[in-house]
Amino acid sequence: MRQLPNFIIVGAGKSGTTALYEYLNEHPDVYMSPVKETNFFALEGQELVNPEDDPEQLKHYPWSVTNFEDYQKLFDRVTTEKAIGEVSPMYLYSPIAAEKIREQLPDTKIIAILREPVDRLYSRYMHLARENREPTPNFEDALERNNIWWKRDDLVQEGFYYTHLSKYYQLFPENQIRVFLYEELRQDPLRVIQNIYDFIGVDGWFEPDMSVSYNVSGRIQNKTVDKFIGQNSIVKKAIKTVSPKLAESVTQNQNLKKWVNKLRKKNLEKAPLSKELKAKMFDSIYREEIEKLQDLLERDLSKWLNSEKPATRQSQYVTTHH
Repeated sequence: MRQLPNFIIVGAGKSGTTALYEYLNEHPDVYMSPVKETNFFALEGQELVNPEDDPEQLKHYPWSVTNFEDYQKLFDRVTTEKAIGEVSPMYLYSPIAAEKIREQLPDTKIIAILREPVDRLYSRYMHLARENREPTPNFEDALERNNIWWKRDDLVQEGFYYTHLSKYYQLFPENQIRVFLYEELRQDPLRVIQNIYDFIGVDGWFEPDMSVSYNVSGRIQNKTVDKFIGQNSIVKKAIKTVSPKLAESVTQNQNLKKWVNKLRKKNLEKAPLSKELKAKMFDSIYREEIEKLQDLLERDLSKWLNSEKPATRQSQYVTTHH
């Protein structure tokens, strides 16, 4: 009998999902889908669109797995692993993913990690700038409603966390959902990942290598250097063309990953987001959502809400919902 995931990380994008994927992949009792971001439960049955035919990048995930047989094959190499998982941030904002997951994997555990929404959006913007795919030249264009920033579901709308997570809380028991904050991952990554290990039923004392910075955003300084070490480097493409198995073994080499990620980081620059613009965007776009999210998760999100009131409770990794 073929195995399927018993836990899924549903996002949000640019909130540490790549790091979680890597830390989980290191655990001997965890099997992670070799395709990060399969997007299967959001796009099942859909025809993939060539990026060249999609100038507005509304269908911007050409690597997605949309056929159930192909999705199953991703987990054919599971052997003795207890926890089987995948990471697809699209599942957070997809209008159908939560229901599809509930239909096909009702007992699967749902994990989310959330980042202050304006910071997340800015990081997404800088990520796209790294790839010369900015939605518009200026980040503040996101304040103008009804443009591409609002039309694309991975930009402004991805930050409507209350709306998105409500679907999961309606469809899954509370004890199958766990929500983390990006700040927790930054401040104490080992505690977060060990909490996740416990949640998915594997040895919680395992310590992964946390010395690599994953998926860093920013504008590329030297495009020639990026051609050789970037996310879509010619070297990476050449190895994959010659031998997909070799490409997979190369990408799993921890020392090589450290070296490449260090070089990539040095080749990126990220201008800081002004406090004034951040406050303006938060108040005009996200404040109401985050106030509702605070109640949904029963978590103190006053740092996000820019409130000076003291925290009413300690940070909790396990969230409850009534």
